Amino acid sequence: MTIGERIKKEREQCGWSQEALALAAGVSQRSIGHYELGQRDPQSVILGKIMGAMGFQMLFVKEGVESE
Repeated sequence: MTIGERIKKEREQCGWSQEALALAAGVSQRSIGHYELGQRDPQSVILGKIMGAMGFQMLFVKEGVESE
């Protein structure tokens, strides 16, 4: 599973739209779409903003490892 696929999975589990995530993370909806489709990888700073907005784990998003 790619970083984008994991972002999408977490976003959907939270019940958020791409627009809501983009607004909360301070990025464009278009960027979220690009990340989820694997067209671009988010820079570390942006990834941190996305994760902070949704409160999910760095290891899951970057490597697919879920914490207990």
